[in-house]
Amino acid sequence: MANIITGISIALLIFPAFSMEFYALYIAAGISDMIDGTVARKIGTVSELGSKLDTAADFVFVVCCLIIMHESGFAE
Repeated sequence: MANIITGISIALLIFPAFSMEFYALYIAAGISDMIDGTVARKIGTVSELGSKLDTAADFVFVVCCLIIMHESGFAE
């Protein structure tokens, strides 16, 4: 279950940046990042794979944040 929640962040790579789908998924990814670890611990499904997926998802999320900041002129 928690691995599926984590997959939301990785799915950001599928949609073109700055599309409505991208932004909707971006918001969902931010929310899911806050709850996936809690869900895994609560239902006892913490795994090494899940830990690695969460790290990959965090990386994708940060890169997306940097792209958005750069394109908006905020990070120049």
